[in-house]
Amino acid sequence: MKHPILIVEDEYFIADDCARFVEKAGYRVVGPFHNVDEAKANLPDFLSGAVLDVNVDGILVYQLLDELLKRNVPVAIYTGYDGNVIPARYSHLSIVTKPRECRDVVELLCRQIERTAIGETSRSL
Repeated sequence: MKHPILIVEDEYFIADDCARFVEKAGYRVVGPFHNVDEAKANLPDFLSGAVLDVNVDGILVYQLLDELLKRNVPVAIYTGYDGNVIPARYSHLSIVTKPRECRDVVELLCRQIERTAIGETSRSL
């Protein structure tokens, strides 16, 4: 069973690119969702990771982001905003700014997921 990665992105072509790169990396796509409420309503119990745009259809994703962080889900932010605009409480997250390609954020997230999995395995030994 492929591990799921959530995608929340309101630009169709960007969301489609992200989905393609997630699948190419061997993960299953949850979404992509084009609005925050739809994403929150369809969150599965388990996620391997998430790629989030900061502003999705005029709504900031911070409430969803907080929920994912509470669940210890690795998150990468993919945004057109300058990194300085992101609240300081999220400074530990991976942030990729557009127009860099979605491939970059997916690769970064996959490395983050791998590090998290290794850390969890190490702690359980």
